[in-house]
Amino acid sequence: MPEVKICDVSLRDGMQILNRHAVIPLESRLQVVEALVRAGVPYIEVGSFVNPRVVPAMSDTAELLQRMPPYDGQIAALAPKLEYYEMLRKAERVNTVALFVAASEAYSQANTRMTIAEALDEAEEVAKAAHRDGYQLRGYLSYAFRDKSQPNEETPVDLTESICRRLIDMGCGTVALSDTDGLATPMDIERVIGEIENRIGLEHVGVHLHDRRGLGVTNAYVAYMAGVRIFDASIGGIGGAITVRHSVGNIATEELVSMFESLGVDTGIDVGPLVEAGCRVSQMADFVGDPPPPSKIILDELAVRRAEIEAADGVEADLGLKGLLRSLLGLLGRGDADQDLSVGERLEEARSQVSLFLHAPTNRAAVLFSLFSMLLATGVAALFVRILPVAWVARSEVIAIALFSLGMVMFLGILLTMIQVSGGVRLPRDLNPREREILREAISGVAEELAARTGFSRQYEV
Repeated sequence: MPEVKICDVSLRDGMQILNRHAVIPLESRLQVVEALVRAGVPYIEVGSFVNPRVVPAMSDTAELLQRMPPYDGQIAALAPKLEYYEMLRKAERVNTVALFVAASEAYSQANTRMTIAEALDEAEEVAKAAHRDGYQLRGYLSYAFRDKSQPNEETPVDLTESICRRLIDMGCGTVALSDTDGLATPMDIERVIGEIENRIGLEHVGVHLHDRRGLGVTNAYVAYMAGVRIFDASIGGIGGAITVRHSVGNIATEELVSMFESLGVDTGIDVGPLVEAGCRVSQMADFVGDPPPPSKIILDELAVRRAEIEAADGVEADLGLKGLLRSLLGLLGRGDADQDLSVGERLEEARSQVSLFLHAPTNRAAVLFSLFSMLLATGVAALFVRILPVAWVARSEVIAIALFSLGMVMFLGILLTMIQVSGGVRLPRDLNPREREILREAISGVAEELAARTGFSRQYEV
């Protein structure tokens, strides 16, 4: 058995943040799940069952569970209330129910609109139902180390211990002590873990660390030296709490595995697929307009890949759509791609690579551009009215500016909306007819699938 157990929360804690600006297609998240399965991660938290209006990124968790590849490890999902547990119970393949409480009254109220006591009572109801239905249980204890609402910003150990003990009594095989805001220091880890070990032991205790100040992996090392053997992490270091302002991500799964490997500690996990998943997550971040994942391993791997592309093809490497389309040319024979692949196999690989980018909804840049254009239209309207004959202006200046501005705003709004909905993909002009035909088939096929799922037509010019 591995010496430590690493639990990946990318699809839940990670995607609730990364997926909040735009809908990341399910196929792209499935690729992350497949990489985690190949890597041998023993615990995968695929999502949460919560109010879809509050966290729309988790609305298709049941479908993700249904379509994930064969896997014999722990498949978990979060269900903080009994009404959401009923949603989880109807889903397939979940074998572990995650409960959620906090050691901070302020955070508990902001996140669940319940006091700590009410949240514990609700968790106990979920735990009873889960036991009855044969599920395993895991608990999350937020703000277990530091809490800004406390006078000294330290969470009282007595409070952490009492909640932890109650979650264990409910049947939780693991209680993950969470550094929700990423403010914990190595001394905080030693202080809390040391006391918890003395009072209730560490058999059922893990840590769920975030990384605000670059101390995440260091804190994990300190927790390991203190006796903890269960650690949460996410691919690339993505993640965070939706209700925490300026939330930060988790420690990166690949960095945590690499740290333990450097110590000679067996994790039972292959880093290679984790790095591949991290590169995919970086594309997702680029898609929604977020910065790349903070993981040093992923950033280094992306830099190496850019350098290799530039050296081999003489083109500027790019993680955006332009660079992706250039990489597709390699699949067609203009790069280092496997020349033994048939045209059909290349087409399927091309389809999988463009699937993420053909579902782009209106993003923040487009909205800002629309607003700027409307303000510009108003300015043009005012200038136009000022150059009209003086007598007419004196009678109607305010009305004329308002009507003209309204007309321009409506015209630009309709025009920009049509452009954003229709999308558009332009290929490099130096393609030969056969290459252009193959890429046109690949992109058109994906576009048809997306149109069928979203319920409205999208045009993709090739």
